[in-house]
Amino acid sequence: MPSRFAGRRNVIDRLVHLYRIGDLGQSYLFLGPEGSGKELTALEVARLINCPTPDACADIPNCESCLKAVTFQHPDIRWIGPAPASTGEADTTRLFAAKQEDPFHQPAWASSSEVLIGDPDRPAPLTVRSILQFLRVKPFQGTTKVAVVADAHRLRSGAANAFLKVLEEPPSDALILLLSSVRSGVLPTIQSRCQRIPFGPYTEQELAALLGELYDLDADHAATLARRGGGNARRAARLRLPLARVLSAWGQQLIQSVHEDRCGTAMLAAEALHKGVLPGGLVERINEDGGAGTPLRNSPVKELAEKRERAILLCEILHLIYSEIMGCRVRGDDWRPAQPADAPWIASLAADRSPESLLRDIGSLERVRRDIERNLNIGLVTAVLFQELSRHAREDRTTLV
Repeated sequence: MPSRFAGRRNVIDRLVHLYRIGDLGQSYLFLGPEGSGKELTALEVARLINCPTPDACADIPNCESCLKAVTFQHPDIRWIGPAPASTGEADTTRLFAAKQEDPFHQPAWASSSEVLIGDPDRPAPLTVRSILQFLRVKPFQGTTKVAVVADAHRLRSGAANAFLKVLEEPPSDALILLLSSVRSGVLPTIQSRCQRIPFGPYTEQELAALLGELYDLDADHAATLARRGGGNARRAARLRLPLARVLSAWGQQLIQSVHEDRCGTAMLAAEALHKGVLPGGLVERINEDGGAGTPLRNSPVKELAEKRERAILLCEILHLIYSEIMGCRVRGDDWRPAQPADAPWIASLAADRSPESLLRDIGSLERVRRDIERNLNIGLVTAVLFQELSRHAREDRTTLV
């Protein structure tokens, strides 16, 4: 288990310093792309400003307060994020246990849920009203009540308006940290009441060092994941897990099928995604190879959230592969593959494609991911996707001959 929240050091040091000199604001909006360390930074700031011995606990949590913070049990620190209305205490406990094991863990429901306002009398733990109740009482163990709201751009209208009231007059002993990767999705009235702190993507070197530290990876493995992650720590961390490794191998097979105009194979894949089924041979191979994470079960998933999670992750992986093909096509000899072993295969595909057509491929993938997040039919939208990818490749073969 990681010993602390590994956030962006420059932001953590700045906010902790402002707290120590009594100049810390009460509401901040962390803005930056997905996987840029916003959540871990917020949780680390919450841990340190409530720590009675922050210098002694800077690198390794030693005190009772910090140990409670890193296990999501601190009474004065509260995290909420997108979740279904049915999410209860048991679900939340499992989520926090998973986040202790993997700081970049995201539940299957995250990509297609919203931050809800919650029941007026008995709000669920990951709702806005639970945060409002939390902020009304005085700190119990530390000095400051810290509320962290992940994916603030997913605040439902009623939830956003309810939160706006507490931002207008926050309690004097509270710190509110909103996190978002989509600035336009956060109400202007909320933005105007927060100090904005920008986050950029990790550099390849920063990300490799972070992955090596958090997951005890050797330098080569961490560097490969960092290159594939493209500055997104959450994506890079996820790519080491069995599900992503199976989907990566499947994605390569599907792209090969599309480029060879074998649409039947792609249509079967769309049907399998709709049913929550993975290719059995690939699952067995990845499980035999071992590595990080729990081995996959070679059986269909029934929960719609898990099916969406798999389909979205496959779209992300296909996006990475097509971006590699584009990079090879455009940069030529200056291209640096994310995975050197795949370079010959990528180069063979790039030779038959035009940059304009590859951009259409990438646009199709981005659209389909959004459609899946909006709960459209997985089988239908992925079937249409594979047809589009196949048509683009076929048009290139005709044009470039």
